[in-house]
Amino acid sequence: MRPKFKVGQSVLPAHPRRADPDTYVIVQVLPETSHEQQYRIRALSSGAECVVRETQIKPVKVTPNTSGNALFKHGSEAESHLVWC
Repeated sequence: MRPKFKVGQSVLPAHPRRADPDTYVIVQVLPETSHEQQYRIRALSSGAECVVRETQIKPVKVTPNTSGNALFKHGSEAESHLVWC
């Protein structure tokens, strides 16, 4: 299966525990060892790293606003019952 995310891509938890979730960056696409792709991610705020499954994350979408500056927008919600790291 082809990975959905690439190294360097910004992601968010698919089901955040807080109202203002941390943004993470993909640091490694791990070899496929189970039925689902896994990634090593790093929190931009703390530098903490963990491994997550593909259904646990969603892309950070950048959309321009009326002033020409980029705004971050959460991607679509994924159906998942997995626990965030």
